[in-house]
Amino acid sequence: MGIEFLSPQTMAGSPVKAMSRYVLLLLLWPVLVLAGDQQPAEVIRSATDRVLAELEAAPGIGSDPEKLNRVVQEHIVPHVDFVTMSRLTLGKNWRQATPEQRSVFAREFGTLLTKTYSTALAEYANQQVEILSSSVSADNRRGTVRTRIVENGRAPLAIDYSLVHVGNTWKIYDVRIEGVSLAINYRSTFALEIRNHGIDGLIESLVERNTHKLDKLTAASPDAMH
Repeated sequence: MGIEFLSPQTMAGSPVKAMSRYVLLLLLWPVLVLAGDQQPAEVIRSATDRVLAELEAAPGIGSDPEKLNRVVQEHIVPHVDFVTMSRLTLGKNWRQATPEQRSVFAREFGTLLTKTYSTALAEYANQQVEILSSSVSADNRRGTVRTRIVENGRAPLAIDYSLVHVGNTWKIYDVRIEGVSLAINYRSTFALEIRNHGIDGLIESLVERNTHKLDKLTAASPDAMH
């Protein structure tokens, strides 16, 4: 039993396939701490600069899985609302899941995404980001930041970020690539797995895939090869 996860290889023709080419997308899952009256777009810009500075200061970081994982853990993981993203991704299946299943799913789904992003950061190649606009809802609880990724020789890629205001912090809970929601794309795959094997079967598949990704990262590290 296993999940056929959405990927550039299995989603030919979809805007999501561009994710593997525009790795700067991953750099825009930043530290989203609200500072004064700072708006989401301003926070995204300053945080992106910090991540880029770290990558550019260590040109060889792309071949060091351990360092890439540290970048993700420090600059991304604490500042993404994986619970809200999980709820959006599972849809009606979230309401039917037990509290324990929700907790475990959010953890494993977050692990899957962060391990995937850690691997993809190795492909960073000086892409540029342009912030086009930013808006906040009337109740100051939701925000949207519209950007595009520019790379020489390729058409610009539109990326929209959905954020939620939690306490004094803005956190990302979805990303739209050329209008296609990352969470909704995962939803169809997960819904099929749940129909076939139940929520526990989905969680089991996530655990198996995360273990496999961890083995691949370990095998790729210089220390492991020595």
